[in-house]
Amino acid sequence: MKKRFISIIVIFSLLFSGICVRLYSIATNPVYANAQKSLRVRDIDYRRGFIYDRNLEPLTNNAFRNVICLKPCEESFQYLSDIRGKQFATDTLGKGYFTTLSLNKDEAPPTNSQHLTLDIYERYGDSLALHVIGYTDTDNNGVSGIEKYYNYELINSGGGISLTYQASATERMLTDFPVEIRNNGYYQKGGIALTLDRTIQSITERALLNGNINKGGAIVLDVKTSAILACASTPVFDRNNIEKSLSDKNAPFINRAFSAYPVGSVFKSVTAASAIENNITSDNYYCSGSIEKSGNIFNCNKKEGHGSLDLKNALALSCNPYFINLGTKTGGEKLLNTAQKLGFGKATDMGNGFFTDSGTLPDKSLLNSDAAVGNLAFGQGYLTATPLQIATCYAIFANGGIYNAPHIYSGKVNPDGSFSPERKTDGKRVLKAETCEQIKEALLQTTLTGTGKTAFSSLFDSCTKTATAQSGRFDENGNEINYSWFVGFFPYDDPQYVICVIKENGSSGSTDGAPVYKEIAEKIYVYDHS
Repeated sequence: MKKRFISIIVIFSLLFSGICVRLYSIATNPVYANAQKSLRVRDIDYRRGFIYDRNLEPLTNNAFRNVICLKPCEESFQYLSDIRGKQFATDTLGKGYFTTLSLNKDEAPPTNSQHLTLDIYERYGDSLALHVIGYTDTDNNGVSGIEKYYNYELINSGGGISLTYQASATERMLTDFPVEIRNNGYYQKGGIALTLDRTIQSITERALLNGNINKGGAIVLDVKTSAILACASTPVFDRNNIEKSLSDKNAPFINRAFSAYPVGSVFKSVTAASAIENNITSDNYYCSGSIEKSGNIFNCNKKEGHGSLDLKNALALSCNPYFINLGTKTGGEKLLNTAQKLGFGKATDMGNGFFTDSGTLPDKSLLNSDAAVGNLAFGQGYLTATPLQIATCYAIFANGGIYNAPHIYSGKVNPDGSFSPERKTDGKRVLKAETCEQIKEALLQTTLTGTGKTAFSSLFDSCTKTATAQSGRFDENGNEINYSWFVGFFPYDDPQYVICVIKENGSSGSTDGAPVYKEIAEKIYVYDHS
């Protein structure tokens, strides 16, 4: 029995020793060692999720570049030598390395079969909506705009592409084995959609350029929802040279459509609405060219005065004394309440912590005199607002009194390209429809015979308002910096779009903004009817 037990132990020991010897042989054999180390993975690209417009047209990942993947062979070596130089070819293909490179636009792919050509997304095929979309850093994280505030969503809807191939322990490619493409969601369509319309955005940017708005911005809203259809700002920064843009004294990174400025006469419509809502009228006011309040003299834009005015003509002619008088009759508290209901004094949340400037409304305690109230009534003093806020306010006049929060995020785009919209809250009535109708009629008169007549179009009727706001700041030559505004909506019978244009250091809304407004509006009209 004892001998049998010993025999069994010996047999198992021999078997175990044989296994150990075999494992050692496998581990040290160069053939097996190479086999273990032969598979290589070459990451070609990782792209972030798409950013789409409202029609699911891509605003990012909307262009391709060619990446060629060359196997080491004589034909590939000659090709690479021709386009990148013999030394580069020697240091790569000449050492047996599998080589990948992006082709320049003037470089054609090789004609031999020892290569692969991949279509790789360019994140930014153009600079459209630059300030809204923003840009990414070298680690592919968003730094500004939608890229920054929707960074998580865009990373998680992205995908990668890589190649696998066989190589020796010295990294020389084994050319007898195939190259395989690994597509890890790279060509799927997931991302987010914005309310921007690619065509309207392009129209708006071109109009700013044509109108010589070298520092300013423009916004286009859907009247019925306050969805942002276009948002443009000048000057623009260079995504390819961020450092240079950072040192630009014109501050190209500022999105001026979301930035607050002194408002001026575009606020007169708010004063008019507040007076109407509070049953205050001033139909037969006589403008002599100036008005005195609390010992302060306020001049009219027409030195000799406008004479007898009703509300419609006063708004059309932008008469300062009329609205100073109307505002003081209405009262500072009522003016503030109306302005707050129309969206002044609060930042707009674009989602995920992306906020615009809030602008400023004077504290009630500051409206302690008729002069202070009068200043507010025609848009001066402590009042500032963004072009987005002004456009949102005029959308309320256009749609009959409903405030809709302006927004730019529309929803999620799934990997298969289907769209999951984000549910929006219903609008809130803040003005009577009758009030808005009176404002609309006055703003139509502004375009027909008043300060906005340079925006008149034979294609449709527009309701418009101009402003030239003083800043209290001066340039290097001692000239005061003014801000020219132009805002309006169209068509009069059934308003669809509201457009607001601002120019820094402008001359007047009628000369700076009106031509830009007209170009945007007419091209949108043609776009809608094409």
